[in-house]
Amino acid sequence: MKTTKLTLIGLSLLAVFTGRGFCQNALQFTGVGATSENAIQLHWASNSNEVYEVDYADQLAGNPDGSTAWKKLYGDFPSQGTNTFWLDTGDYNRSPYILHPKAMPMRFYRVVMTGVNDGSNPTITITSLTNGATVSGDLTVTVSVSSDQPIVRSRLFVDGEEMPSSDDGTNFVINTCEWPNGNHTLFAVAKAQSGYEGFPNNRSVTYGRSASPYVNVTFDNLITRVAFSEPFFEPALGQTQQVTAAFAANSDWALQIQDEDGNTVRNASGSGTSLAFGWDGKGDGGTNIPDGVYTYLISAQTNGQAFSMMSGGNGFSISASAAEEVTELWALSPESSGPPLPLAIYPPGFDTNGFEIFAASQSEVQALTKTVMSLNKSATSAKLEEASADGGGSANAMDANTPSGQSTTAPVRPPTKKVKGQKGKFGIAYLQYLPAGFTGHGPPTGLPYPLTQFIAVDGHSANGNVEDAQVIVFKDTADGFINRMENAGWKRGFVHANDDFIPADLKKTSLGGNGIFNTVNIGITMTHGSYATATTASDPVLNTYWWFGANNFVKLADCSFGSSGTNGLRWMALLGCSMLRDDNYQSMYNHLKLPINNNLHLLLGCNTFAGATADIGKLWAKKMTRSQLLGGPKPIWQSWYEAGREAYAGATNINNGPWVFRAAGWPNCFGDTLKEYEDPNSGNPANITYQDQQVWP
Repeated sequence: MKTTKLTLIGLSLLAVFTGRGFCQNALQFTGVGATSENAIQLHWASNSNEVYEVDYADQLAGNPDGSTAWKKLYGDFPSQGTNTFWLDTGDYNRSPYILHPKAMPMRFYRVVMTGVNDGSNPTITITSLTNGATVSGDLTVTVSVSSDQPIVRSRLFVDGEEMPSSDDGTNFVINTCEWPNGNHTLFAVAKAQSGYEGFPNNRSVTYGRSASPYVNVTFDNLITRVAFSEPFFEPALGQTQQVTAAFAANSDWALQIQDEDGNTVRNASGSGTSLAFGWDGKGDGGTNIPDGVYTYLISAQTNGQAFSMMSGGNGFSISASAAEEVTELWALSPESSGPPLPLAIYPPGFDTNGFEIFAASQSEVQALTKTVMSLNKSATSAKLEEASADGGGSANAMDANTPSGQSTTAPVRPPTKKVKGQKGKFGIAYLQYLPAGFTGHGPPTGLPYPLTQFIAVDGHSANGNVEDAQVIVFKDTADGFINRMENAGWKRGFVHANDDFIPADLKKTSLGGNGIFNTVNIGITMTHGSYATATTASDPVLNTYWWFGANNFVKLADCSFGSSGTNGLRWMALLGCSMLRDDNYQSMYNHLKLPINNNLHLLLGCNTFAGATADIGKLWAKKMTRSQLLGGPKPIWQSWYEAGREAYAGATNINNGPWVFRAAGWPNCFGDTLKEYEDPNSGNPANITYQDQQVWP
């Protein structure tokens, strides 16, 4: 047997903490470790009511002045008491991605205390699970939150990793087959606030945050560690989708690849303790099938065999007589209590530092397996009982609770997506106005003599100050939109946030384009919006504005949305107060200044003030991408106002109502869906029309 030790660059960790002088406990790490999946779990000493941000850097002292370029990795994370922990699995909602730490040679961390709760704290518990329970397969985790505040949002974490959001805010669905068997720690956090963010001159929102008690449970599955290699894969570029899984016992397995309607388009099968199938994007028999979203249904049944070579998974099988002639690379974890696995089972970038990597035939692997299982038979059950909350042990072994047969359609855990090719591209840009909002004048009138004069906005007097608070929730809104669109087969063109979102993204550029949004099919901006209350001598249009902070703004009338071609912009949404306010809209329409060119189908926005909410992005995307099994996608305009109605449905004790959404565009495009749409057929700006819908109350 040929044995090779692989030595990789190890993950480097540095804990740096900053805080405020009034902290009772100095911020310090109490534990740093890697899970069996090589995610990095950070534990630190903490105090109740504090709120933290985790920053990262790929190198220390990399700036010209010798300082470190720290970047935000995760924020708005509440204390869990005297000790707090969180798991780094990267951030795949960013552009570019923040990769999983296993894919990076080094990552450094610091934890920053960013504030304290200043409002009423909610009470949150996980009510559907008991401590010490054993669970398998799909699991619905019910979170109960009580608060005297009008707006409350909850999040669920497994081993410190945030899970996909809940559709109803209470029930979170996870698939336990995506983790190794063993002990895992669940907790939930809630954030309660006294009102919506995003209103002009509104700095009065208060916040309270809480974390639930930990719930420790054991995941016990026959099918474990289900994963895909690519968020998207494009066979036309020579890519394949690597579908992998490990089994707790030798099993006969079957893989069915199914389309959105539940039809099986590709079959594969085999046996062994693992599955590794490279899908080339074709159906059975090499048939061509369209790009889109596909589900991977994996079924397994124990077969009583100690071990057998995997067969059939890649469209070929190995005969008994030929088995001795075949060798392939296998890997044995240094502390594994189970048999060796094919090296292919570990996804690209997985840290196999310290593993035994060897080329072996069937008989050699079989002999080694018997030795390993004999040596570790007693240790297997102990590991299952003693595995810590670091993501569970790597043991793959049957016990009394492990099902002998199982099926799963994993994964739902971020960041993997079940997508072949793409249906289209989206772009998103938002400003959170960090760290504390801004104070500034309205836009200048263009008449600087004798002193600079400023435009009156949002009902305030001319030359008066405009004050706007930070809008932290816009990241949650963006993440929800990104996740839903990508799950439905849409690919991001760009995601620009805060410093990466600049006026040139919206306006005509020196390169001859009309802003970056004209490079995608559907776009959304999320900012403070303001409306002028009077015209000026230099500009007869009653404008609306994106605010980029202080005295930096962009006129809506200076933009031209819409482009042709495969990635042409058809639909554009503006989530900002009053961007399509009626008086201002009519002024832009009358002066031929609406930013709707001959290629844009619909422009969506707000006719009135409207609050910033975490759910509206995911709701809009969910309705636009609804599967055929649920009735198919809804029209884009209908999805926009229904998302607003549902996002604000529970609103109480808020001002500036009623809130009205507006869609403007070419008459034949109001029935557009993402799947079926009409190209504008007029070209006469006088034919542009609009529809309003009250979304609250």
